Amino acid sequence: MDLQTAKKKATRVLIAGIISNFSVGILYTWSNLKDALQYTAKNGFQDNTLAIDSADRLYSAWGQSDLALPYGIGGFTSAFIVVFAGAWQDKIGPTKVILIGVLMTGVGAILCSFLTNHPYLFTFVFAMIVGNGIGFVYACPRAAAMKWFHPSKKGMINGLVVAGFGLGALWLGPLETLFLKQQAFIWTIDSFPHLSLENTLRVLGCAILAMGIPAALNVVNPPAGYEVPEPEVDANKPVKENAKKTASIGTAAMAKTWQAWALFSIYALYCSAGAMVISNSSDIMRVQSGLKAGTIAAEYAETATALLGVMVPVTSISNATGRALGGMISDIIGRKNVYYVIHTIQAINMFFFHTYDTPVKIILGTILTCVVYGSVMSTTPSIVADYFGLKAYGANYGVVYTGWGASLIIGPQIAAYSNKLAEANNAPGEAYFFAYHAAIVLIAISFVLAFLVKKPKFRQEDVIDDYILGPDELKK
Repeated sequence: MDLQTAKKKATRVLIAGIISNFSVGILYTWSNLKDALQYTAKNGFQDNTLAIDSADRLYSAWGQSDLALPYGIGGFTSAFIVVFAGAWQDKIGPTKVILIGVLMTGVGAILCSFLTNHPYLFTFVFAMIVGNGIGFVYACPRAAAMKWFHPSKKGMINGLVVAGFGLGALWLGPLETLFLKQQAFIWTIDSFPHLSLENTLRVLGCAILAMGIPAALNVVNPPAGYEVPEPEVDANKPVKENAKKTASIGTAAMAKTWQAWALFSIYALYCSAGAMVISNSSDIMRVQSGLKAGTIAAEYAETATALLGVMVPVTSISNATGRALGGMISDIIGRKNVYYVIHTIQAINMFFFHTYDTPVKIILGTILTCVVYGSVMSTTPSIVADYFGLKAYGANYGVVYTGWGASLIIGPQIAAYSNKLAEANNAPGEAYFFAYHAAIVLIAISFVLAFLVKKPKFRQEDVIDDYILGPDELKK
């Protein structure tokens, strides 16, 4: 394959990988779906003042804790299955695995449409079919794309591919808003049909299939014997550590290192704050602006109501921006330096979040939360590639990525507990006060792990490619 053809093919695989992830971003739209389940009145339209125990709710079978389950368990199963999907795509290639994942996600969304009044059945289908489908898709594009590009671009490639997943809510979220007629100053179009939640899920399922299947067919591994084009470099400058070729380590050996579980824990602890805000972004706007309690200042009421419908797109763009920037910046300043910066920013943001009481403050705090949350989602997979190589990358990253799945249970459940605590204390305006401060503790523990983690050493028999370990890489 000549250089020009290789570059074109690599670019096509990268774009197809981004679109594959983009097609299955329904998880990040849960805030909209949660709102539909919580605030839809029996007339089919949303009422932002409905209490969770109101008899006027259409989906009254859903309690406060139930509303966090599909996002949390669905996210965890999507992360857990990446271990197996990654190992499978390491053996048979990414195309078939992504196709199966797209089919599961689209069909699963359609099946959920028949279960909206059955919280536990809905959660089961959302977790086992939609969640696993997302995991099948997510496991493949990064691993395939990185094999087409030079190691010096790992951060950039990871950032762009995972940004596609974060951006998935950018098209799915507005579609939900349009169909469900959720209030928004941009998305409300009078001539657009109002659909029930059930029909909205069916349309989304079909749209996922239409976009995801063509993209999946273009995500392929390089042919045997493919040599990655070498970039032009200044011979007088030292080669950065993250630009060097790395030994590929088998999953069994990788899972025995404390570094693998430190990275797992960083995901589980640090990402809980972002998961909490993303899954409750619309409700945070209602509560902290005073819209839900009816105490909002008159000059803010219209703005807060309008912003409710764009919270999902805002979190999507911010999340994706952080993913793209985090990966690229980590190629320049180093992975751990990115870790230090984003942990510090997120902890400070969580400390002040309960004081954000106007629509502008709330949306700026949400944007900041999502940007630094997204950054860890591209920095960490790049570290996994730096530490453990690419040959078994799919399965290796799957082990670490399960920690992110755990964060989708931890964060939303902390938020649900915080809501109950505020209700018990008759302090509805402080529904997320406890959650923000609990998140600071988790971020602090994660920061310590980020400081301690370093590249592990291995025995030569742990290496599964032709790489020969140097003296400073050998485990004694």
